Amino acid sequence: MSKISKEGYEQIKVIKNALDSMFDKLDTTMYTKNGTKYETKNVFNSVKDEFEAISGIVELSSTWTEVQ
Repeated sequence: MSKISKEGYEQIKVIKNALDSMFDKLDTTMYTKNGTKYETKNVFNSVKDEFEAISGIVELSSTWTEVQ
């Protein structure tokens, strides 16, 4: 099991809040012109894997033991 200080865990919570905020901003449909037609693209899908990796670590941090 991993260990973390109280201050470190507080910083992890800041990261989680930042991820939530970025998700809200990126979870939108964008229209791009491709020749004579417009195509839709969900911006979040291009960074979804990275978000999942980071949020997985952030979620696990709540189970870590606090070091004194």
